[in-house]
Amino acid sequence: MVERKVKVAIPCGMHIRPAGIISHTANSFKADSRIIFGYHVINTASILNLVASGIHCGDIVSVECDGPDEQAALDGIATVLQDSTLKQ
Repeated sequence: MVERKVKVAIPCGMHIRPAGIISHTANSFKADSRIIFGYHVINTASILNLVASGIHCGDIVSVECDGPDEQAALDGIATVLQDSTLKQ
């Protein structure tokens, strides 16, 4: 299992567009992945859970991945979370 703390740079926070991109990215890997935000464990495969998470720009989250391609999955999800060009 790999883990990384990431500062969210998505300007409008977590909404449907970045949630869809994160979910698509996570589902393209065999590794299981999740985002830890406060006391919440968010399944990255679920757009609804991501949107409901309340993650805002500037929040620090922890991304965890476990599986055969865990490092690639972690890098992909972290890249989306740190993308300051994602708009509504």
